[in-house]
Amino acid sequence: MGVAYRSIPWLLALAVLSSMLVSTSTAYPIIADVDAGDTKCFNFNVPDDDDAHMVFIALPDDVDEEVEEWFSSQMHGMTKKGSADFMKKLPDVSKEIHGKISDDQYNGRSNVYVKITLPKRPVLRHQMFMWYAPVVVMNVVKASMRGQNKKGKNVNPPGGYSTCYENRNDGQGSKVLFDVVLMSDEGQDDELQNKIIKKEHLTPLEANFQEGIKAANTILNEMKYMERREARMRHTAESTNAKIRLFSYVSVIVLLGVTWLQRMYLKGYFKKKKLM
Repeated sequence: MGVAYRSIPWLLALAVLSSMLVSTSTAYPIIADVDAGDTKCFNFNVPDDDDAHMVFIALPDDVDEEVEEWFSSQMHGMTKKGSADFMKKLPDVSKEIHGKISDDQYNGRSNVYVKITLPKRPVLRHQMFMWYAPVVVMNVVKASMRGQNKKGKNVNPPGGYSTCYENRNDGQGSKVLFDVVLMSDEGQDDELQNKIIKKEHLTPLEANFQEGIKAANTILNEMKYMERREARMRHTAESTNAKIRLFSYVSVIVLLGVTWLQRMYLKGYFKKKKLM
């Protein structure tokens, strides 16, 4: 019993620390680098009896870091549950940000396409991005069920949904910011809080049980955030490794070229001095 009581302060401290970390974490969208003439695809699953919204924004690969950060933060506001801008249009671009975007690119044709498909179903969406303009797809599960004439629960196929980004430009790379929001994530904390407020006669044990459910949902949301963050960091690492590999090849070629030039120069010099 003494050991159990001594462990309580440590458990409380761990719970407080976890809540602080969860409250300060921010889930930003995933960024996919799509080279010129390349296509990248991503798969994701939606649980049964659930639905999802999707948001995409296409940016040029040479976009300013401050502009990319601004669109990432604004897109985060669009997909954050409980936000006043949830699944609404982006706010007007400030003059400072707009000054770092060329006029011929802003809302211009990108020649980069997004394609959303589902196994054994018609294509859900296939359209071209406009630079810096968000593409919002609401209720992808409901849209995929149209014309299926199925009653009852929504059962998603095991293959999941596939989003492909095709860059049809010759020498212009692109970055695609995208995020998927499950409808089950919307307003969970508010619903649980309302249940606790309405039941003023709850015993302390029942109140603690409700707090435990809320903490479990918070942990699940954090796990989803870490999954999206891991995917974004993986794609960033792959892009960085590809650039480093290309730089290594160029360095070797330059080194061999310089060596060959030095050899030819020294050979000509020695012949001119009649040393060979």
